[in-house]
Amino acid sequence: MAKKEFKFYPCDEINSIVELAERSKRLYGDSVAYIYKEKRQRVEKTYNDLVADSKKLAQMLMRKNLKKGHIALVGGSSYQYIVSYYAAMYAGLVIVPLDKELNFDDIYEQIEKADADFFLYDKTYKDYAELVKEKTDGAMGMFCINDPVEYDGEDLPFPEVQPDKLSTIIFTSGTTGKGKGVMLTQRNIARNVMAGGAHARVYHESDVSLSVLPMNHAYECLGNLFLMVYFGVPVCISSGLRYIAKELQEYKPTMLFAVPLLPQMLIDKVWTTAKKEGKDKKLKLGIKICNIAKKFGVDLTDKILGEVKAAFGGRLRLVVAGGAPVSQMLVESCKDLGIMVLTGYGLSECSPLLAFNFDYLQKADSVGRVVPGCEMKVVDGELWARGVSVSTGYYNDPENTGENFIDGWFKTGDMGYIDEDDFVFLTGRKKNLIILGNGKNVAPEGIEDDIHKAISYVSEVVVLGVDDKLCAAVYIDEESGATEQQLREDIAKFNKGMPVYKQITNIYVSQEPFPRTTTKKIVRRKVEEFVASKK
Repeated sequence: MAKKEFKFYPCDEINSIVELAERSKRLYGDSVAYIYKEKRQRVEKTYNDLVADSKKLAQMLMRKNLKKGHIALVGGSSYQYIVSYYAAMYAGLVIVPLDKELNFDDIYEQIEKADADFFLYDKTYKDYAELVKEKTDGAMGMFCINDPVEYDGEDLPFPEVQPDKLSTIIFTSGTTGKGKGVMLTQRNIARNVMAGGAHARVYHESDVSLSVLPMNHAYECLGNLFLMVYFGVPVCISSGLRYIAKELQEYKPTMLFAVPLLPQMLIDKVWTTAKKEGKDKKLKLGIKICNIAKKFGVDLTDKILGEVKAAFGGRLRLVVAGGAPVSQMLVESCKDLGIMVLTGYGLSECSPLLAFNFDYLQKADSVGRVVPGCEMKVVDGELWARGVSVSTGYYNDPENTGENFIDGWFKTGDMGYIDEDDFVFLTGRKKNLIILGNGKNVAPEGIEDDIHKAISYVSEVVVLGVDDKLCAAVYIDEESGATEQQLREDIAKFNKGMPVYKQITNIYVSQEPFPRTTTKKIVRRKVEEFVASKK
């Protein structure tokens, strides 16, 4: 059977981050690029500002005559952070964005791994700068990105952009061990921007994005540092999670790049509020009416559910969800409120996007169609990828590079399949696969998803193999009032609908949420330690 032809939206070709910035300056110049708060005052920066400020910092960096030219960067989400990234690209240097949530020892280990010879930091991390200075006996140059940029003399000529030269080292989150330094070029990232833009329409004239994720993450970089700049869409930089409800009202975004946890929290809050106010039945009826109307091509969402949508600012139309599995239940819950959830799939090694759903077509439970410029295949159940956005390996790490990169293909470590239309479906992580004594291979993620669907008060669940049997570590939603005894009874009912080898034999209840990475993925090795302590 011939593959279906799908419409990709046309995108201008770009081959570097510098080209991206210059294109946006040319097309959008005086339009607002970034909005943020400084001393409680609203600040707006245009695309002209972004390029000028980036070039100014680049000039300062170029005067440092760095031997390696690897710039470590640590800080919270800010306009200055973004300028630092673009400045390194203009200066022809290598940026190493570090995870601010790590402790200093881990951060310094990554600084050393990446051969960084300059340290950029924001004022919040002045203590880290002092420790770096101490560790290097003052040999490493450093600069606080909140300070005024000053340099003497005339501007130096900017180096010619080399799109295929190493430009970024991004450390993986390391859910099972130490992170690896992914090597990316400007072309890797620029072409991934084009790939993302080919799947969904974004509107310079009307869209507004709210940036809520840490900017060191490849996913947030793609979305709000590059893709929105490509489309000329203003990005409002959040001041932190505790301000999001207020910022949704103030900025009234139309778009949100988020891990699934955030939209799920917002949806849960809508229903919790509706129940407290006795309006949940009315809400259910309103959703039912809207869904019937949609079948006849009539959208009544704003009219009937306007009060509910106001909780999201009133204009939110699109949530791009990634970084963790997205349940179909969440997709449908947002759709009921007139908010489209587009799921995608990617890894830092792929800049990061590998697959993405279209805004005009989504397949249930799929993470999307393989993006232009990349191809994927399945080898022994594992998804492999190659293409213009895929890294060539890990920095100074031949062992892991040789293990994960084979003849131009990157072994993703994810199990799954690809249908006849090139849509990708995930079934689990290869390293999480449980091999039982009877020869059965069990992907725990599928069982975890089934438990979530079957038992509403299970907030978090991790399925593990212990003593050749399946066990479940569970954290119960505190507001549900459910008990451990109730959980055991419901798991027993759940087991009746499962094959014998997929049944849960032991349950371990945690009194607190499981540890997560900064990308909000549960750290399974920590859960394994918790279970071992309870045996």
